[in-house]
Amino acid sequence: MDRATDRIEQQIDREREVLRSNLEELEDRVRSVVDWRRHFRSNPALWIGCAFGGGLLLALGGSRPVGPRRVALREDIERPGDYSYHRRREISRAWRAIESTLIGVAAAKLKDTLAQVLPGFREQLARREGAFVHDPATEPTEH
Repeated sequence: MDRATDRIEQQIDREREVLRSNLEELEDRVRSVVDWRRHFRSNPALWIGCAFGGGLLLALGGSRPVGPRRVALREDIERPGDYSYHRRREISRAWRAIESTLIGVAAAKLKDTLAQVLPGFREQLARREGAFVHDPATEPTEH
């Protein structure tokens, strides 16, 4: 009876060591995933670009009047025939194009980085994006 008990205790001790080893490895992996300094050192251009894009969004987001009760600005009062009015509209369109391009590039880089760092992220993202895609070919037709 003592031999069986000793074997069971030894088996439990071995399993405990394996579990401890697995837990330590998991801790190391989690630390490396959430270590933003390591990720910054490995790809500083990406993080500087994200910081620039985020700062740009914050700066632009707070400067625009929102809602129907916005105060009339000088640009709103100027006549559409004025040269300065057209010039400002061109600059505004160009800036919006640059802004949306930067957001798109930053979002793509962020998706790629998260997919590399987090296992299963790409599959979850594909499922989420697929849920919001409108595909007229899959809708039933009305007769």
